[in-house]
Amino acid sequence: MPRGLRQSVQFAAALAVLALLSACRSLAPTALPADELPASWPERRASLQGWQRYAIEGRVAVQAGNEGFTAALRWAQANERSTLELQGPLGAGAVRFEHSPQQAPLETAAAREALEAQLGFALPVESLRYWLLGVPDPAAVAEESVLESGGRLGALQQGGWRIDYPRYAAVAGSRLELPETIEIRRDPVRLRVRIARWEGNR
Repeated sequence: MPRGLRQSVQFAAALAVLALLSACRSLAPTALPADELPASWPERRASLQGWQRYAIEGRVAVQAGNEGFTAALRWAQANERSTLELQGPLGAGAVRFEHSPQQAPLETAAAREALEAQLGFALPVESLRYWLLGVPDPAAVAEESVLESGGRLGALQQGGWRIDYPRYAAVAGSRLELPETIEIRRDPVRLRVRIARWEGNR
């Protein structure tokens, strides 16, 4: 089987696994505020863009050209510091990346180069902290497609990327509905994130 076709088959298999995992519609809790997000999209967007502390756990399937992989994913946001951890078949099997505006420019550039070398593409880390919450990055122009019910984002185009939100789910123990499945694309890169656990506070 040609390598490109084999990688595509592997990516399709990874998507099937993530779809199976999505059968559980209640995201594992915890320590998130028990209040309900505003019903209107402008108010919901402003509320989520203001979240300063949260963390997620889940899995990601990545296709970059003819290469593909799946990995366990953890993202932690602590004020302006973002921490990404991937555990999967990536060279040594693990990736860790930290980003903060307080980092020295050379340190930031070196960390980005290392992350890009491991992944095979440049990841929009500054925007990802917002996209995971189901809102656009407030620092850049975005084209939004809002669902008719619930004031939630259905799709987003920003910075050359398209982000789709095919599935939301209630976080167990709260009335919050947050993204469960997120699809992020910019040719030739495709990512499909399945979030299994939210934790943290605002």
